[in-house]
Amino acid sequence: MTTPDPYSQPQEPPAQPPVPPPYAPYPQQPYGYPPYVPPRPTNGMAIAAMVCGIVGVCSPVGILALIFGNVAKRQIRETGEQGDGFATAGIVLGWIGVGATIVLIIYYIVMFAFVGAAVNELENGDWTTDWPTDDPTWAIRLLVGS
Repeated sequence: MTTPDPYSQPQEPPAQPPVPPPYAPYPQQPYGYPPYVPPRPTNGMAIAAMVCGIVGVCSPVGILALIFGNVAKRQIRETGEQGDGFATAGIVLGWIGVGATIVLIIYYIVMFAFVGAAVNELENGDWTTDWPTDDPTWAIRLLVGS
């Protein structure tokens, strides 16, 4: 191996190969099918919102569907994932679950009041003289206890 002469003239760098022409467009698939594009991923929170909404239609789990659905909607707007319909379904079913839970709580409170008043009426012992009655205000008298 020889060492280069430091006093020699610098040589020109080798010429660059010519730039190839741009590539041809992607060839059309047979039978007119477009090229395969993988689908966007589905947001997991949206799926969780829908599942909690289905499970929580008549239970307090519907609150979780509301939370998961709103978080999923925000994430979908930011990331562009799929699942907007799942999130919307979870929110709607969550509101239905919350409403149904409130109605059930009110129902149980009213039934507890009616049963308590009926038990008090039975304990007094004079219910046989007042019943049956044609008076439409019997329920009010039963609750008030007069």
